[in-house]
Amino acid sequence: MPPADAWNTALDEAGRVVFPPRRGRLYLRLAAFGLVTIASLATNLDHLRADGITGTIGVLRLTALAAFVYGTVLTLVQLIANKPVVTIDAEGITRGRRLPWSGIAQIDEPTGFTGARSIQVRPVDRRTRPIRISLDNVEELDAFAHWIRSVQTRYTA
Repeated sequence: MPPADAWNTALDEAGRVVFPPRRGRLYLRLAAFGLVTIASLATNLDHLRADGITGTIGVLRLTALAAFVYGTVLTLVQLIANKPVVTIDAEGITRGRRLPWSGIAQIDEPTGFTGARSIQVRPVDRRTRPIRISLDNVEELDAFAHWIRSVQTRYTA
């Protein structure tokens, strides 16, 4: 059964379709960030022991370490909290905040590098931030983009 058919069935039966984080993907990201964080920490410590952390390279090393620590902690929090969750229902799309079907101006095609693709759901009100749905929640983004456009048409027509 194509994913859109399964999603339509779930929407008809339960009134909503919930896309929790794909835990395997988060575990892989956590492992990658963890390894890079440890390697960055080790090189920073070696650099500190050798001649101190000074100059542009030293600042860049510390900045990179901070970014890796942030990525590790963020991924760990996502795993523990099992968030963000994407929910599609008769009212609209929810990913931390709700965007009603009538408030959606455009649903973009998936963009980005392989492994980091996402869909932007652009609101009518330009002051409101778009909702980004990534491979972290939905594996088949091309089918998903087409499907949520059809759901939007279904609820706004």
